[in-house]
Amino acid sequence: MSFCSFTEFTNAKKGRLTFGEGQSSMESFIVQPTGMQAYNQGHPRQKAITESIINDLIISCNLPLSLIEKPSFRHFLSVVEEKYSPVSRCTVTRRLSELAADKEAKIKLKLQTTDTVSVTVDIWTDRTMRGFLGITAHFMELDKSNPRLQSVLLSCERFTGSHTGERISETFEEVCDNFNIKNKLDYIISDNASNMKKAFTVCFPSATVMEDDDLENGDLWEDVIEDYKDDVESIQSSCRQKRLQCFAHSLQLVVRDGLKEVKVLNSAMAKVTKFCTLLHSTCGLKEAFEAQYGANRSIPSAVVTRWNSTLRLVEAVTDLDLQNLNTLLDTQGHKGLCLSAREWGQLKELVEILAPFLQATDLTQGEKVVTLSAALPCVLSLNSHLIRMLNSTRHLVGLVKALQKSLQRRFQGIFVNVRMDDSSEAAADLPFGDVVYMMSAFLDPSFCLFWLEQDVQVPDEVKSEVKEMMIDLVLAEARKATVPESSSGDDDHEDSGPPAKTPRLFSGYRKKTTKKSVDHGSSSVQAQIIRYIQVASDEDEVDCLEFWKRQSKAFPRLYFVAMRVLAVPATSAPVERVFSHGGLIMRPHRARLSAKTLSYLLFILIILFILSILFIVGIRYLVKSCLLF
Repeated sequence: MSFCSFTEFTNAKKGRLTFGEGQSSMESFIVQPTGMQAYNQGHPRQKAITESIINDLIISCNLPLSLIEKPSFRHFLSVVEEKYSPVSRCTVTRRLSELAADKEAKIKLKLQTTDTVSVTVDIWTDRTMRGFLGITAHFMELDKSNPRLQSVLLSCERFTGSHTGERISETFEEVCDNFNIKNKLDYIISDNASNMKKAFTVCFPSATVMEDDDLENGDLWEDVIEDYKDDVESIQSSCRQKRLQCFAHSLQLVVRDGLKEVKVLNSAMAKVTKFCTLLHSTCGLKEAFEAQYGANRSIPSAVVTRWNSTLRLVEAVTDLDLQNLNTLLDTQGHKGLCLSAREWGQLKELVEILAPFLQATDLTQGEKVVTLSAALPCVLSLNSHLIRMLNSTRHLVGLVKALQKSLQRRFQGIFVNVRMDDSSEAAADLPFGDVVYMMSAFLDPSFCLFWLEQDVQVPDEVKSEVKEMMIDLVLAEARKATVPESSSGDDDHEDSGPPAKTPRLFSGYRKKTTKKSVDHGSSSVQAQIIRYIQVASDEDEVDCLEFWKRQSKAFPRLYFVAMRVLAVPATSAPVERVFSHGGLIMRPHRARLSAKTLSYLLFILIILFILSILFIVGIRYLVKSCLLF
């Protein structure tokens, strides 16, 4: 054993590692070798490495800003590129600010090209109890008749003070003024919190009829049936800058209402939840479970505030064999968790009843796909599903009735619009009473009028009235659309690609196979609507935007109406995804991250995330196009 001298020991305490002859110190790895000239800050290679560190490591890989000041990282940089001069944390923070400003300027330019913008709004609190107001914008980008849904983050800034409706409205208006979209706002989507309702129904300026929207113009009502003119006029006058409730949140409240009314499930649900908890916390039970069902079989954990995660838990449990599961629990000393045949039947029925609700939630929470058009068909299809379940359910009849009652109450506006509810209140004043739900469903060829034929439980003559009413609404909107001359013409007859898969929720919808003769000679708006109904009835299952890309010249006025209403998101999921990214950035060991830096990182990260999605979608479309040829 060799011993170091006192001088070596003193140098070691001071940070100068000199143990042994010829042993290098840490500084020798960081300081540039003698005679080696380092890059200056303006050198292209210096800039490229710095930008890569910021974009790839700090932003994309979500590494802390303190990384760039760690000796080990600087040693790594010296090995990779000896001439590179490491930058400071202040430089990185300043660069993040510049990147955020650059992204914001590009978003402003992009928003100038659209006439209507819909936004989602919500408030998030991070793990250090700081509030942030998030706002995302959604619009349709029309590039040579190639419609693409665009979703951008406008703001996710620190929101201090009380979260009242007045303060939310004031901050929201400031963001709208900053991006110059206040006069372009179409719909505002938020959850059902009281402060959000107040912010956008009381405090926010009410919508007014635009100066160029001359509702007294006789030409506007040329083809509108007289009986429905008053209804259409009242609806059209309140169609701008209107708040819509989050569809997914309202659907979650329906499920919560139903489960709250049914106590018979408490015993079975308690056992399943306890079993899942033990499975994720007890090694012995986990090993026995894997030995019984295999290492690839698992039971997902449930989130208390998310009913869909609980349903997935129950669904995974009911996929197991009851006898084997009870044997496993008994041998592991958990006999009290064994399920009876009655409890097993209750869980099976629960999955069967709530599975369509889960599908409807997933279907309306997309960000790069059309979602609003599925809202009305989902509600009506769920109502039909519950009616059928009343005749086949043995254990949970009370749950089915409670769900149907809550569904018809929380989505009353939809039932009033389709004449399934004879409420004396105006549909526009009821939840989900805005006719944008009807128009979007009608202008989506996957739904068109199939929901009216299959799921509207009214006499045929009433269905005809609803159909005429809906056509008149679309007609009034189409007559106001400004169509470029180049948009008129015949259909391009492009191949739409493979048919899309029909969700089980709409399995009752059937396409007509008999081709009808379509008159392409007339170019009036009403003729376009009639032709569209015929084409949509004969069309195979295709993506909505792909359909309108092909048919933009055949139905020019309907095309621009569709591009407006189909761009509206059905839920506030886009802004909630921003908060999810914020939670990943604000990890427990990054609690000192400032609110401003967190906002910069979120703003840049979301833009890069959206661009990556668009790139993947573009590559898939390119590959599909190549395969067609």
